Amino acid sequence: MKLDDVLLYPALNELRQQMGTDQLGDFRLFDPQKMLNYSERESLEQAQLRLSAADLKVLKDKTLAYKNSRLWVEHDDKFHLAYCEQMQGVRHRQKNVRCGSEQPPEELEVCLQCLSLLHYEGVDARRIRRNEFTDQVQERFELDAFQRQFPFYPLL
Repeated sequence: MKLDDVLLYPALNELRQQMGTDQLGDFRLFDPQKMLNYSERESLEQAQLRLSAADLKVLKDKTLAYKNSRLWVEHDDKFHLAYCEQMQGVRHRQKNVRCGSEQPPEELEVCLQCLSLLHYEGVDARRIRRNEFTDQVQERFELDAFQRQFPFYPLL
């Protein structure tokens, strides 16, 4: 099937000029219910996005997400990356939480239950009971390395 060249239709070209476009392009529908807008992305990058825990999604791999981005969630001096027992309680009680997508503040430690749930770098429930192991994991944890395995944005 051969399609007509739309550039040959004066009415369509006039409409395109009224829209302020001089080239044909690839247009995607933006759904604000499913996709982060610019201010939300900026807030996530600055670790300043606050939302109800009920708005969080739990992905199939058990990581936490909001709209089309994975994120970390602050709760009880820790940052959570997965739907661990603590996050289940927070989400059930619909508490407001602070979220981010870049490096969390230094005073926050990574939640070992989250890493165990994700089996991240060999962390499991049995091993996190040993203090020397947990100290080592928390010291070595890097969000950048985690994001290579679990990319934050955009979710595909």
